Amino acid sequence: MLTLDWFGYNDAKSAPENGSKRSGEVMSPLTAAQAEFAKGSWDTAIPLYKSYLRTAPADYQAWNQLAAAYYHSGQVKYALTTLQRIQRNSPDRSFNYFYQGMCIAVLGSDKDAIQYWEYAAYWPDEFGARATFELGTTFYKSGDEAQAKRWLTTYAQKFPRGPDISAAKDLLKSLEEGKKIDPVKGFDRPDPELTIFKYHPWSLFKTPHFWQVQVGVKNSESSGYQPTETGAIEARTESDSSVVVNASIGVGPIRQKNSTSFAGYTYRQNWFTDIYIVRSWIGNGLSLESFPIRGDMLERTHEFFGDVRRQFSDNLFAGAYARLQFSRVGSSFFPSPDDNSLKIVTPEKDTQLLIPWLGWTWSQTQRSMFSLYLRKEIHNQSSEHSNKTYDLTGSTGTPAISLGVSHAIDFPAKKVETTFDLFQYEFIFNDYWLDYSRTGAIAAVDYAIYKGLGANILVGIYQDKYKIPQIKTGSCGARPSESNGKDRVTCARADSGKMIQGGVYYNKTQNLRFEFSYLMVENGSSQKVYSESSTRWVGSVIWAFPGTKRVSRMTGRFADAAFTKDTDQ
Repeated sequence: MLTLDWFGYNDAKSAPENGSKRSGEVMSPLTAAQAEFAKGSWDTAIPLYKSYLRTAPADYQAWNQLAAAYYHSGQVKYALTTLQRIQRNSPDRSFNYFYQGMCIAVLGSDKDAIQYWEYAAYWPDEFGARATFELGTTFYKSGDEAQAKRWLTTYAQKFPRGPDISAAKDLLKSLEEGKKIDPVKGFDRPDPELTIFKYHPWSLFKTPHFWQVQVGVKNSESSGYQPTETGAIEARTESDSSVVVNASIGVGPIRQKNSTSFAGYTYRQNWFTDIYIVRSWIGNGLSLESFPIRGDMLERTHEFFGDVRRQFSDNLFAGAYARLQFSRVGSSFFPSPDDNSLKIVTPEKDTQLLIPWLGWTWSQTQRSMFSLYLRKEIHNQSSEHSNKTYDLTGSTGTPAISLGVSHAIDFPAKKVETTFDLFQYEFIFNDYWLDYSRTGAIAAVDYAIYKGLGANILVGIYQDKYKIPQIKTGSCGARPSESNGKDRVTCARADSGKMIQGGVYYNKTQNLRFEFSYLMVENGSSQKVYSESSTRWVGSVIWAFPGTKRVSRMTGRFADAAFTKDTDQ
C-alpha cells in the first residue's frame, strides 16, 4: 500500500519493509517487490511478489499489492480475480475495494464499479480519497450533475490536502457555471488490449496484431436448367467437394486519438475433389499417382485488405475498407497425374473492392451504417464475365452506384446480436446481356446459448432485373416448339431469390473455435432456364489470436452475402 504523506502523516504499517537497504545487504523478495512497485516497474514487481507469497501466503497486504501490480501492467482480469479471492481477509479494505472498482470499470462497466468505490470511500485514507474523486469524475462524465457535485464536494471537504483537490475545485466551478470540462482525467486506466499482445503466449510480438488459421471441408451442390443447342431446356446438376485451408495475419487495430486502422493478408486455399476421384484412388491401391487431392485441382486466393475509421463525435464515425484479391488455379509445386499440365498456374480472376462508409451510434447497443460498394472483378480467361458494381461516369450507359444500409441491435442480457441490411447492387458486365440490378434485404441473428456454444441464422431475399429483355416468338412462357409462325414479343428477364444460412459453433476457448454452417440459395424465374437451387455446407476448426470472434470481424469484415450467382455459368 502506498504511504499517506500527502495527508500530513506517514502510515508506518503500510510502508515497504526495510525500505532503506544498507550497503551490501540483500533485499528480501517483498522489499524488492515493493521497491519495484514504487518505481512503476510492474513486470519486475509481479514475479517478486509471487516468489514472496509462495513462502508467506497469509500476507494479504502483499496479495493486494500484487493485484495492484497486475492492474497497472494491464492484466486486469488477473488483478480482479486476486482482489476478489482475498477480499474478506484484506487488512486494507479501501485499497481492495478501490482497485476492484477500477478493474470492473476498465473491463467495461462504470455502473457496476460505482458500488465498490462507494465502499472504499467510507475510509479516510489515500484510497478512500481516490475512490471519492473517482466517483465525482465518473458522475461528471456521465452527466449526473447532482451526484457529481455531491462526491466532488465530499472530496474537497474531507481531503483538503489531497493531490486532486485542485481538479475537484475546477470541476465544481464548471458545474456552477454550466461549462463542462473535457476531457476529465481520473485514476489511470491501463489498456487491456495492449496487455494481450504483451503477455499472451500466442502473441507474435508486442505491437497490436492478429492471426487466424482455418482448416475444414466444404461441399457444394447446385441444380438448375440450361438451354441445349436445339433450343430445348434440360436439367443440369453440379457437385464438388474441397479441403479448405485459410490463413490470415495482420497488424492492428492501431489507435491514434480518434482514428483506428488495421491491415492484413489472407491466403485461401481450396483443394477440389469428388467421389469418383476418391474411388479411383482406392481402386488403384492408394497410389500417389491417383491421389485425390491434386495440384491441378487447387484454387488459391491471395487477399490484401485494410480498414481505417475515424470518430468525429460520440455518435458519428466514418471510414473506408479496401480489399485486393488475386485468384489462381493449379500449382507448380504440387504435382498431378499429368506432369505437363501440372506445372501451369492459371490466373482465374482479380478483384478490387472499396467500401467507403458512414456510421451513427444511437446507443451502446444500436448503430447504423451507410456504405457504397465499389467492386471490380476481372476474369482473365473469360473477359465477358468481368464485371463491376459501379459506373460513376456513365461510360456503359446511365451512371450507376451500389449501396447498402445496415442496422445492428445487440441484446447483451439475452446474449443476442442482430443485424439488418438493405442493399441495391448494380452488376455491370462486359457482356450487356448479363447486366442486372439486385435489390434485397438480409437479417441475421447470433445467439450465444451456453458456455461457448452458439448458433446463428441468416435469412435474405432479393430480386434481379436484367437490363436487356429477351426476344421470343409467341408468348413469353411458350416453349420453342410452340412458337413457330407466331409474332415476336419482348419478355422482361427477372429473377427472385431467397437465401437461408444456419450455423452452430463451439468456442472451446477464446482462441479455438469449431463451427459448422449450411447455406441454401433458391433462385427462381418465370423463365425456367434461369431457375437454380444451390446448397453448401462447411465444417471447420479455427485457431485465432487475440480471439476468433474479433479476428473474424476483421478478416471477413464485409461478407459478400448478397453475391449468390456464379458468373462463369
